[in-house]
Amino acid sequence: MGIKLAGGVVASGLRAWSAGPEGSPQAVEEPGAAVALGPAEADEGQVRSAVAELNRLVAAGGVAAAGAGVELGPGFRSARLAGARGDQRDAVIAALRVLGLDGAGRLGDRAGFLVALFGPHVTKKVGAAAARAIGDGRWAALHLATAASDVLGPEQLEQVLDLTAPEGADLIPGGPPSALAQHLGQVLAPVPGPSRLHLILDLWAQVIEHHAGTARLERRRASQSRRDRFADLVERRTRYEDELILDPLRSRFGREPSLAEAVRWTPPDRYWHDLYTRLLQDALAATALLRTAVAVADHGLEEGLDRSEALLAAARAQLPGRDAVRSARAVPGLTGLPARPGAQVRHIHRRLKDGTRKDEKYADYVRARLANARDYGLVVVAAAGGLMEEAVEARSGMLREWAESDLRSWREGAGYGDVRPPGEWGGIPVWSAPLLGDREPLHRRLAGSAPEDVEVVGDLLWYAELIDALALVYGHDAARATPGIGAPWFDHDPPAPEPEPLAPRLDSITMAVSGAAQLVALGGAPPRGVRAWRRFTDGLLAGTAIAESLTGGFAVPSTFTALDGTVVGETGARLRVARDARTLAEWSDYMGNCIAGWHYVHEARAGRSVLIGLYGEDGTLLLNAELRPLRPAGRGWRIDEIAARFNEAPEPVLEGRFRDWVAAVPGAAADPPDPVPPEEDPPARPARRRSGSRLVEGAAPAFGTLARRAWEEQVGEETLEIFAVLAGTAPDAALVRLRRIGPDKLTDACRRALEAGTVDLDRLWAAGAVRPLTAAVEALAPAARDRFGPLLGEPPLPSTLRRLVRRPEIADVYAIDLAARRTRQAVGRLACADDPVIARAVAGRPAEPMLCTLIVMIACRAPSIDLTTVAPPRAVTVPGYPATTLEDPDGPWRRALVAARELGADVEAFWLAIAEHGLRVPASWLVPGGWAALWARAHR
Repeated sequence: MGIKLAGGVVASGLRAWSAGPEGSPQAVEEPGAAVALGPAEADEGQVRSAVAELNRLVAAGGVAAAGAGVELGPGFRSARLAGARGDQRDAVIAALRVLGLDGAGRLGDRAGFLVALFGPHVTKKVGAAAARAIGDGRWAALHLATAASDVLGPEQLEQVLDLTAPEGADLIPGGPPSALAQHLGQVLAPVPGPSRLHLILDLWAQVIEHHAGTARLERRRASQSRRDRFADLVERRTRYEDELILDPLRSRFGREPSLAEAVRWTPPDRYWHDLYTRLLQDALAATALLRTAVAVADHGLEEGLDRSEALLAAARAQLPGRDAVRSARAVPGLTGLPARPGAQVRHIHRRLKDGTRKDEKYADYVRARLANARDYGLVVVAAAGGLMEEAVEARSGMLREWAESDLRSWREGAGYGDVRPPGEWGGIPVWSAPLLGDREPLHRRLAGSAPEDVEVVGDLLWYAELIDALALVYGHDAARATPGIGAPWFDHDPPAPEPEPLAPRLDSITMAVSGAAQLVALGGAPPRGVRAWRRFTDGLLAGTAIAESLTGGFAVPSTFTALDGTVVGETGARLRVARDARTLAEWSDYMGNCIAGWHYVHEARAGRSVLIGLYGEDGTLLLNAELRPLRPAGRGWRIDEIAARFNEAPEPVLEGRFRDWVAAVPGAAADPPDPVPPEEDPPARPARRRSGSRLVEGAAPAFGTLARRAWEEQVGEETLEIFAVLAGTAPDAALVRLRRIGPDKLTDACRRALEAGTVDLDRLWAAGAVRPLTAAVEALAPAARDRFGPLLGEPPLPSTLRRLVRRPEIADVYAIDLAARRTRQAVGRLACADDPVIARAVAGRPAEPMLCTLIVMIACRAPSIDLTTVAPPRAVTVPGYPATTLEDPDGPWRRALVAARELGADVEAFWLAIAEHGLRVPASWLVPGGWAALWARAHR
């Protein structure tokens, strides 16, 4: 009997071996296994040698390399048994990566493996171009050309084979050529032949550009210290400024003044002028440090410093040497970094100009002083915000004199950037208008004059440029204006725009092509006459079929609804069930497959399949699977398709355990009806009518009018969509569903929504604030308000109120109030459990009221999680900018006490907790940046 090999080949008169547990040869029948194929009569020594060579091949090139038929010794070749994924080109490329051009002869006849790579119409020129690519190690070009051989002609393939990628850029990091070929065929088949090459070449250039941008971002961020020194520098700067105001005070009294004397003393105008002058000097120095750090990261140390020499000189000239020395003077107990960034500028510029040898020691010296540019920038921005707020109220001649100062000496070295040209700068009206007085904004004053001749400090362009420079080290081209929200008026690290669902990514050639294939599978039509990749994919996305594919949920059997989020048997991996096409789009975006294609979406909506994602302990998506019921459905489930990233085979042990788990899942059954909740029980008929009942029934029509009016004012489509996501139903059925599910299920629903990104934490918290019923109750007369008060609590309700909330005009209003309260309580449970979804959410930009409420609740409950103290015991001042105190009756912490009580916190225990432990925050929330960064993010 012959041996069935991959590709439908049958080998007769031969035998297959692989390595046993201790390396000894053994027969093998596992589908797709790598084997050494040789004569059945071979002796044991020959077999051992061939199997050892096979193991070396597989260890270096993966199991796919065995399918190329590599010579393993006299009479032996590698092979794979039937059941292997992919085709022959996958095997040949995997083997060539191991063998190289010199060892390619072990694959047999050269013409044979070239046909395997490029098809039967391969030419000598294509073969020569492929040899050059192999010899140069340009594997991405070879991979792409092999995959594109189904859609390109020989002359076009030669151009692809000549492509070169930048050193260190892996443009095709995963996936076999056969998978890429399948996707290229889907995408380019409707495109005319000449345009196909243009699209592929432009895609190559786009991916290179994306990699360059990512590498630039990583270099810039890596230029800054991993340690957050913001709080240290704030303390250092505060001590420095304290000493500067104490000096004239001591000089005035000739001794250390008493507290009363200090309170009665008024600093002279000169002090305030010097204070604002120091702010300007520090802002310019921080700008120079930041721009220099970026230049060094982008161009290397030597070229970066050469580009920044004039800038550093201009910044150095702003700060007198004696001030720089004083700011760098060590203070016991505080950071050794200078209080002012100008001292660091002087150190760098002095080394740059003193002829010091540019060796490794010099490089370390400069980089160490640039590594804290980000922290200096953040400190100066925070300080500027405080001083500028004071400046808004000030009208003194001192401040006007400072604001009218020119910046010529600075502009000679720093110049103006392209991001914020003076001809378009209108200032920050809230701050600059009081400083400029009767002057018009800068862009109106130019009138043909050179900007440096008319610009003054009060224009505040230097302040915006500081935040722009700060944005550079965060990987942005400029800061983003945030009008109407207060200081600092610009965001140095604005969030990236939400990616459009299904928009192909440019992380790699594989991801870009698979994303485009996804769009074609969903009905996207390739635009005509387009040769640029971005315009091509934009045209695919523009089709109405794409938008329609993302609407509607899947019919998920209750068996898998209950298993969603659980750990799968012995795999240690967590199960996630796709409930809509957006989840599939998310999976496809990462996995580089077509799981969001029309076929999968259609089958899942019809309930004929269940689509699964399996996540590792670190949150990485390990595999996707399509499950279908056995027949009859009660028998259980089978795996119809399963694949890891880029359609590769999953790790064998994981796949085996997952298959065993699926085999044990019970078959589908009809879903039992939802239990009737306690508040829906038919009310018992009262023995007699009470006066309270008459009051409620009499006020019911007016209350219904108030309730509907409050609904129209507060409830929008976005709120209903959020509750629909939590309920897993259509919006019109969501409120009824949310009344019936218990606290644990609602908490799980919130976790899944946050984890999937279908709802962010701020929007979820905001939905919890929608209380039309509360507004209606508060609008009642005091006598009626007490009777209607139980509506604002948890069921069961008195019988009269149960009848009331069944009225059509009140039912939904009551349901959304109940859902809102319960949603916030679910968020509180997740926070107390230190769930990772909350930690990830607050790492963004948490809203201040929500952050304070959750922290107060945790202080009251003191859950058994890892907590970090951010304010010491018995302290009422909470560190961070802006400063807050726990005892401020109008402050965020006092307001949070009311909201925390709704989450079930015993707020009476708050002050006892503060006295004993101080204000504590889950440690997981403080990464990255610590408390100061978290509090600052909540106020951007």
